[in-house]
Amino acid sequence: YSIQYSDEITFSWLFASDDTDEGVDEVRIYEIRVTNTALGGSDRCVSCLTIDNQKTECKSCSPGHILLNNTCIPCAKSTIASRMRPNDLVPTICKQCINNTITDDGVSCYVPCKQAFNENIQYDLNEISTIEFHGSKLFTQKGSGYFHVFNASICGKTSVTCGKTLTSDELKSSRKQTKIDSKLCRMGSVPDKNGDAISVAYVDDFGEELLNVSLSTSKYFPPLRSDYNLTDITFVYRANASTSQSSCSERITYLSLRCDHLLDDEKENLPIKYKLQTPNDCVTGTCDGCIFYFLLRTPLACPICNNDTNGYRTFFGPCKFGRQEVRKIPYPYCSHNLIETVEIHRCSMLSLELQIIFGFFFIIAGILISVVIMCWRKNRKLEYRYMQLVENVNPDDDTPVDNVCAQISDEEDSDDEVQFKTQSKAKKFMNVVRKVIRKSSNNGNSESLGRDSFLLTSTSTNDV
Repeated sequence: YSIQYSDEITFSWLFASDDTDEGVDEVRIYEIRVTNTALGGSDRCVSCLTIDNQKTECKSCSPGHILLNNTCIPCAKSTIASRMRPNDLVPTICKQCINNTITDDGVSCYVPCKQAFNENIQYDLNEISTIEFHGSKLFTQKGSGYFHVFNASICGKTSVTCGKTLTSDELKSSRKQTKIDSKLCRMGSVPDKNGDAISVAYVDDFGEELLNVSLSTSKYFPPLRSDYNLTDITFVYRANASTSQSSCSERITYLSLRCDHLLDDEKENLPIKYKLQTPNDCVTGTCDGCIFYFLLRTPLACPICNNDTNGYRTFFGPCKFGRQEVRKIPYPYCSHNLIETVEIHRCSMLSLELQIIFGFFFIIAGILISVVIMCWRKNRKLEYRYMQLVENVNPDDDTPVDNVCAQISDEEDSDDEVQFKTQSKAKKFMNVVRKVIRKSSNNGNSESLGRDSFLLTSTSTNDV
């Protein structure tokens, strides 16, 4: 009870007998916790929004807001207002919603019924937003049969309720029916001798809190070849120790949904289209009473079938004469909504790999051809320059100068190495002499002067 004013308040506890003949009525008050007293004596002080410093009146923040520095601040997107400690009277922190859940009001997180669960495949769980499934039949030591009924909230904001059937004595005492509102709860149902009426002997809370929602496959339920390589949608619930009647500190439940379109044909006329599966070694779903594993095979957990890639498997035929056949076959779980289609597309006779290889080949061939052409043109230029040089050096004599030099070098027995090294200087000198010879040849003395000049050139070469 939140006290909003500093006035005096009186609390009264009223107790009424249940009118039973046992005579052992007893009332125990274990704890009364008082906070924020005006003159001390309180257990502790909590944050309080004050309107005026002169008034001690406290105001509560709106839902989805937290109190920070005497100011109500709304929680950001995908976060909810939460208490740091269970005994806190007002929310003090903004807590992030778990994966694949959202919030509209900043108060609670819920699973949207339409989403992709971190993948491109879309799911629609509206038809199983709340589901009731029955466990296998069990027997007590006396041979009485009973079974468990689970109510689960899969998506949306709706919670589920499990209620206990009142006995005749409880009805006489006007005792209220025991009910549990939760994300996941269990009822122990006992049929009568004829099997017509069913009474609920007890109820247990299995899902006070939703811990995780993801696409994962449990090791207890390995996928089959006929499961289309789809990952299960797994919900993880937890029941706090304060509300759980188990000896465990907490109760964890893994509820997995698996797409199974075959149940559409097997149970076509039945309102319930699911099949419950439990671990092989634990028929009741648990081996220790603390951790439970359930798998629901149902066509209602199959992905949405549409005309995009989500509903079809695509097969490409060979490319013939520039045309290719593309066949789209719907997945088995989409066979009731989609039909097989065949499309004709234009294509290239060469595959993409061959096109890339030929492209590289033509590029390299083009580079090589360009290099050859450049070398050929450069060689032509060098050849042209060489011919010009020969014509300028020896315009009248048919014997090249290089051959003459070679004959001279063969006739000599020594100093070959020196001659080759000084040949370039000799050529320069010969060019000068030949220019003089040309001028003299115009006066009619070209032969004698040319022979003497040649001997002079050879002599000067040896001297050098």
